[in-house]
Parts: sequence; structure tokens; C-alpha cells
Amino acid sequence: MWSSMESKMAGTIICYGDSNTFGYDSRMGTEGRFPKEIRWTGILDDRTEYKVKNHGICGRCIPEMTGQMDFICKQIKSWAKKAAPIWLFLMLGTNDILNAAEPSAEKTAEKMKHFLERLQETPEVSEGKIELCLLVPPMMKRGSWVSDDRIVTESRKIGELYGALAEQLGIKCINCGKWELSLLYDGVHLSEEGHAEFAEKLISEPEAFELEII
Repeated sequence: MWSSMESKMAGTIICYGDSNTFGYDSRMGTEGRFPKEIRWTGILDDRTEYKVKNHGICGRCIPEMTGQMDFICKQIKSWAKKAAPIWLFLMLGTNDILNAAEPSAEKTAEKMKHFLERLQETPEVSEGKIELCLLVPPMMKRGSWVSDDRIVTESRKIGELYGALAEQLGIKCINCGKWELSLLYDGVHLSEEGHAEFAEKLISEPEAFELEII
């Protein structure tokens, strides 16, 4: 449990993900991103003792190319200089399923396995300077971006597969995919209410971190 009063000045959560970490707002007539105080990362930053850094990028898939792996390993070296304890929240897999010609939770989990194994090889992670936490992405639903039922079916499978993978690799996993979250019309992105629900679950769910509210 993250509850020591000094950790607000000393602790860091780095959120590495896709558009649902970035806070993308797909509605027409908006600026394309929810304000910080609406995004789940911003809510955690405001309401918990940790400094939360948002490293979400729209369209990001699970890194698998050598150049992609090398780049995040360089980022990890930089992140390790931040105030400890340091947690790296990883929430990816939505785009890997959404954009695949044949959506597959199993192939997505296999990509995640290779990615996590590469991260665990870095000295910063292997020596415990940075702790990994795998977040299961929100489950997708039918919407303007999701017209294929196979996408919904495969997104439902990710939680169990990621959970087994995390246990195998000895890292923490939070199954956010089982939460009933409000999505935008596209069936992919968290709505304003969805971001608030997501943050609240992370703070209060027994299997989550029981983040201390300040």
C-alpha cells in the first residue's frame, strides 16, 4: 500500500500506454484530448501521494521492433533518475487487437511477453529501481470504431492472459478490463466519466494498490 506521507515528494508513477493513457477525446469539435484534471492519470496525480507522469501516445502498439525496444530502454534509464519508489504502469494491447487483420488476444499477449522480458533485462528493472505493473486495457465494445464482434471477443480474453503472464514473470497485474467503464461513441476510448471511474477503481479496488487519497 502506498501510504507514507513522504512518498508524495518521493514516489513516481510513469504511465506508458496508448490513447486511453494519453486521454484522447475522439468527439468532433473538441481539442482531441481531455484536460489533465479529467484524465485518469491526472486524477491519480491530484488524489494520491505519487507524482504521476503521462507517457501515453495515440496509436501505440506493444513495442516489438529493435529500435522501439532500444528507445524505451533509454527512457527507462532516464526514468530511473526520478524520485523513488518508481512504478512503470504499462497499459497496451488495444491497438494490437483493433488494427489486426485477424484480431488475436493470444498473439497480443505473446507480444506483451517479449516486451516485458526485454524490460526485465534492463538493469534498472532487474535491480529493482523500477517496478513493473501491467494494466489490462479497458474492454472494447461495439461502436463507430468497433464493427467487428471478433474485436470485442478478443478484448475480453486479454485480462486472463495478461494475468497469467504477469504471474509467470513475477510482476503485478491489475485487471482493469473487468471493470464496467463508460466509453465514448467509438467503443474504444474512455469518456469523461470513464476516466473518473478508472481512477476511482485504481484507488479503491482491493486487488489494486489501495492508493492513499490525500
